[in-house]
Amino acid sequence: MGKVIACVNEKGGVAKTTTTKNLAVGLALKGKKVLAIDIDPSANLTKSLGVRLPDNEPGGICDIMEKSIEIDDFEEGLGIYHHEEGIDLITSSNSLHVYENKLNEAFQREIVLRRYVMTIKDKYDYILIDCPAGLGIFVSNALFCADSLIIPLEAKPLGVEAMQNLFLRLNVVRKLNGTKTKPSVTGILFTAVRPNTINDVKIMEQLRTSYSKSVPFFDTYIPMGTKIPESDAAGESIYKYAKSSISSLNYEDFVDEFLRLEETDNNSEGENHAEE
Repeated sequence: MGKVIACVNEKGGVAKTTTTKNLAVGLALKGKKVLAIDIDPSANLTKSLGVRLPDNEPGGICDIMEKSIEIDDFEEGLGIYHHEEGIDLITSSNSLHVYENKLNEAFQREIVLRRYVMTIKDKYDYILIDCPAGLGIFVSNALFCADSLIIPLEAKPLGVEAMQNLFLRLNVVRKLNGTKTKPSVTGILFTAVRPNTINDVKIMEQLRTSYSKSVPFFDTYIPMGTKIPESDAAGESIYKYAKSSISSLNYEDFVDEFLRLEETDNNSEGENHAEE
């Protein structure tokens, strides 16, 4: 069965979408079967992958929300778009705004997305969820659905407060879903880093020192670079847009580190089951 990972941070503009996109495509390039889900009404993931829906088309996530809210069965392949860069994608659109109120009034509103994901989880190695900013009902659905989280974070003081708010919500979700441990945190990824500035380096060091005992950090960080926003605007992954760029190499390093952590985690789980 696949693993569901939500890319989340209360603060906007921290590269959640860019991270989701390039992790998804990077995993696909490593031979993994990947589904990316866009649950942001701004549809940034959908757009950054070059998918332009007609004005009257609500996007796959809206079709899924509608079915799940009504407790209807999901037909095979519902909402799934096969992307040319080797991943499957569930698209979003501005029409998703309508479902915010519908979700708030729905039965078991926090697990509407989970109902769908559980029907397809065994078809993928990884299911990545790109979340909107804030901690609203769409993010709650992602948290109740996810096995683990990746938290993109800028090395700025305001980002720390948003991270703390997320941890408070995460503890509530863990209590309510009965596991007390899920979703776990795969790691915090520093993004838009200016490695030549004392401020960014100092903040990264302080955060690693203060939080490393309670939450893991990726050793890899993503420096600020012009190729990343350019690739988003072009609707392509960084690997396709600028394969030889420093930004592409940075994201390749991130994918490699992610897979090493996954292998370590899987080995630990296997040892625990053997002891049982």
